Amino acid sequence: MTLNLSRIKSSSVKLMGAVLFSVLLLPHPIAAEQDKITLNEKGFTSSQVCGKCHTQIYQSWKESMHAGSVTDPVFQASYMMAYFKKGPATAKLCLRCHAPTSVMTKDYDLTHELPGEGITCDFCHSLKDVNLDNPDNPFVLDVGKVKRGPNIKGDVKVHDVEYSQLHSSARICASCHEYRPNGVPVMTTYSEWKESIYAEQGTNCQYCHMPESMGEISKNVPGPREGKIFNHNLAGGHSVIQLKKALALKITGVTRQEDRMTVKVDLTNQGSGHRVPTGIPTRKLVLYCEVKVGEGKVYREQVVYEKAIFNSQGQELVHDSDIMLGLGSFVAKDNRIYPKETRQETFTFFIPKGKEALVTAWVDYLYQPVILQPTEMRVEMNLDSVISTP
Repeated sequence: MTLNLSRIKSSSVKLMGAVLFSVLLLPHPIAAEQDKITLNEKGFTSSQVCGKCHTQIYQSWKESMHAGSVTDPVFQASYMMAYFKKGPATAKLCLRCHAPTSVMTKDYDLTHELPGEGITCDFCHSLKDVNLDNPDNPFVLDVGKVKRGPNIKGDVKVHDVEYSQLHSSARICASCHEYRPNGVPVMTTYSEWKESIYAEQGTNCQYCHMPESMGEISKNVPGPREGKIFNHNLAGGHSVIQLKKALALKITGVTRQEDRMTVKVDLTNQGSGHRVPTGIPTRKLVLYCEVKVGEGKVYREQVVYEKAIFNSQGQELVHDSDIMLGLGSFVAKDNRIYPKETRQETFTFFIPKGKEALVTAWVDYLYQPVILQPTEMRVEMNLDSVISTP
């Protein structure tokens, strides 16, 4: 097996100052004829075909990270790094979730257009079950004319429909959002949720990441046109709105004694059904506390919340590719914030006596992926400030 670049526009780039290679840039799929709605009853149907009837849902999905799971430059850079390290076996490992139609088609070289659609409509709606005891291939598929989902209404002419409880359960998400190579808990979003009060209350992943609203179910076919639909944008860690909903931050105390200032800051995971941050361990939260004295000096301290994975030599793995290849041996640190947990941090500063000070605290979501070169992505999630008078 070789990495197919024959039909991919290439440019010579330098990654981390060492390796030259071609960047994977899949072309946009060619638009299908608009006057025909034909499903592939022996294999997967392109999401473009689904979009002819389910236009609003398709547009929402098209803007999602699921649709961009192959074309995402962060994934592409990590995929290339992993591929050059481990060879063709990388394709089966990574594409299992980033281009899951390849599980059935075996198109691990990305020679066709379908894998470029990422996690497609037809893939998810062809799932009958997931087997979480088989992490190498957890998907139980029935590909063809029957499409499955939790919201089946009306008489559908283009394809058959079947009610699926799986599609409104967290288990369907667990097939990709729980990853434990060699027993090392790399990604544990599903188990974090399962151990939370959200699971006890029956609040599944879809409640936050695929909320219902009124919209266009379908067009061009008989049956109901309007009704409740699920948001297929699946906003998560890449959504500023979702990130800002997750945490509440408050300065709960400022005391001064001579030149010593003590600041207490509460950070609460108020809106996530899993730990914050979650997913790939290279994502971090950084809580900053800053004191500005008059027009003069600025004092700053920080606390980092993260999961740190080390290899057998005691070295921290800092690249997504190494972590996902299963090169880690153990979790050396995990101080991420549990659902509904309030974490109080105490900061101590030594500042000039008798002067007014502005105390500010804020938290950043920090992710430093490789996108051809090390690139920092930082989102300020929340902020609080108070004036401290002597």
